[in-house]
Amino acid sequence: MTWPGSRNYERKEIAWGYKREGFWYESYEFCMAEHTGTHLDAPSHFAEGMWSLEQIPLDHLIAPGVVVDMQDKVAKDPLAELTTDDLMAWLDKHGPLPDRAIILLRTGWASRYGNKTAYFGTSTNDTNNLIFPGMSVGAAQILTSYEQVSGRKVVGVGLDAPSIDYGSSKLFPTHVELNSHNIYILENVGDMSALPATGFELIVMPMKMRSGSGGPARIIAKILDGSSVAPHLQVPPASLLVLLLFIWGL
Repeated sequence: MTWPGSRNYERKEIAWGYKREGFWYESYEFCMAEHTGTHLDAPSHFAEGMWSLEQIPLDHLIAPGVVVDMQDKVAKDPLAELTTDDLMAWLDKHGPLPDRAIILLRTGWASRYGNKTAYFGTSTNDTNNLIFPGMSVGAAQILTSYEQVSGRKVVGVGLDAPSIDYGSSKLFPTHVELNSHNIYILENVGDMSALPATGFELIVMPMKMRSGSGGPARIIAKILDGSSVAPHLQVPPASLLVLLLFIWGL
C-alpha cells in the first residue's frame, strides 16, 4: 500500500522460463513511490538540508528500540495522538530512553493493512478525510529535546499506521519537528505484538537510494532477553528475531 494518490507498486515481467541453451532465467522490472509499504522517511522528506536516505549513519539504523503502546486510546478514538502526557507516563513507568533510541508506537492499526478503506479511512485518493492515529507535535518535541536534557539521543520514530501525523493533519508538524532534528520516521511498520516495551534492538534496512527522501525498508527486531515473550519459539533468547514489515506489492 502507498499514500493515496501516489504511484502504486508495478512489476513488469522481462523474462520467465527456460532459455534455448537449457538454463532457467527469470527477471522483472518494478516501479513504485519511495514511500511504499513499510518504509523510512529520511529527514530531508520534511526538512530542507537534512540527511537524505543514503546519508543516515549506520549507528542510527542499528539501535535500541522501545515500544509505546497506545492501542487502548486508539480503540476509543481512531484519530488519537500520542500526547506529551502519554509519553511522560510511559517514561515514568519504564524509565529513561536508551541512547540512540528508536521509538515505536503500537497503535493496533497494523491489523487493517491491506484494506485501503479501513487503513486510510477512505477508498479514494482524497486526502482531506483520512482517519488514522499518530503522534502529537508536543510528544515529538520531547524526543527532539531529549539529548539536551539527558545526554541520550533519539534517532528514529515509527508506528504501525500510514503517517506519524494523524489523519486530520494538513501541515504535518510532527514530521517537520522530527525531520528538522535529523530524526527519521518509520511508517507502515508491521505487527509489534511479539515485542516487549524495552529490551530489544532494531535493525532498519532501507533501500539505499542516493538523494532519496525515503525508501522501502526491512525492519528486524532482535529481542535481547525476551524468551518469555514467545516461549513457543525454541531459540536462544538473544537470537529471537521478529520481522516488522509489510510486503511492498500490497
